[in-house]
Parts: sequence; structure tokens; C-alpha cells
Amino acid sequence: MKDDNELVLYNTYYNDADAYIDKGVLETNGVPCVITNEIISNVYPLTMTPLGAIRLWIRKQDADLAYRIMHSSPLPNQQ
Repeated sequence: MKDDNELVLYNTYYNDADAYIDKGVLETNGVPCVITNEIISNVYPLTMTPLGAIRLWIRKQDADLAYRIMHSSPLPNQQ
């Protein structure tokens, strides 16, 4: 049985600011997210390796929506 609520890795980051910006954009658009490994990346100088990378997780069912949100262009200002 397929579980769409299963968490999948959306992206990895080498600084927490980028991770939290993407998390904010996704959550503002209805995609719940979880960030992991942020404490380890701040305590140990491993952030430039995959072991120390900060990870952003989303639900499997939201993967297509997350991709569309993060790869879309903003609408031009209409005055």
C-alpha cells in the first residue's frame, strides 16, 4: 500500500537561511515542511559535506506541487 504522507527529501542546504526561506515559501503556499539536521550543521563544521547538510522534507503527496511552486516565475506587477 502506497503512503502519500510519507516524508521525502525535497532538498539539502549548506546554510540554514536558504533552508528556512524555501520552507517559508512552501508553507505559505500550503505545503507542510520539516527541517532536520540544523543543529548538527551549526555545532560541527561539517556543513560543506553531505553529512552536515540541512535537509528539507515534504510529504510525498506534495512533491509535484512543491516543484511547481519553487520553479515558477512570479507574476509581473500589474498597475
